Amino acid sequence: MPDPPTTPPPAAADDPEPSPGESPSDSPRLHPGPPPPPEALSPPEVPVDPALPPDPAAAVRFHLDTHDADPPAAGWIESYLERALRRVGITTGGLELTLVDDATMAALHAEHCGDPSTTDVLTFDLAPPDAPDHHLEGDLVLCRPEADRQARARGHDTRTELLLYAVHGLMHLLGEDDHDPDGYRRMHQREDRLLTDLGLGAVFARPERPAVSSPSLGAPR
Repeated sequence: MPDPPTTPPPAAADDPEPSPGESPSDSPRLHPGPPPPPEALSPPEVPVDPALPPDPAAAVRFHLDTHDADPPAAGWIESYLERALRRVGITTGGLELTLVDDATMAALHAEHCGDPSTTDVLTFDLAPPDAPDHHLEGDLVLCRPEADRQARARGHDTRTELLLYAVHGLMHLLGEDDHDPDGYRRMHQREDRLLTDLGLGAVFARPERPAVSSPSLGAPR
């Protein structure tokens, strides 16, 4: 996805290949009302702090603006993402996920990135600039029809593809960037390592995923 123009306070940026992500900051949350404009991402990954509680207080909430995947993502995706947050050292804050259709995603993509096509995920960074390393706040908008298409091509279910998009958005919120070949490779390898740690194996690296940039799996900031 192309980098969107900067608008105060947040700015949007787009991402390569069918991959997830985008982000804003001190604007109202996606629920209620439209998502705020994307902005700069939070600091990169930090190790888990042993002084912090073992169970994350960071919550994940999932909203349906279109019908759910089959098998359902609701309940399943929150559980995996809360485990993912713990593994990357996030123990406060949380994520809001919204599942949308192509038309809604295309409208949001045009508004925040200047691209009227659909995409897989938009990420909005809502954490305050002075947030500690173990704190994260973000809205992730996930496109179910795009996940349907990509999942069919790769031979796994739609909710697994949606989890990949959510993990991609999480990587952007942790400071990863895939707008150059080295960053792209590092970011997607990190996604697959995390998904493997969660017991799902490498999802991005499965066959048939195009190796070129596209408006899928990207990140406005």
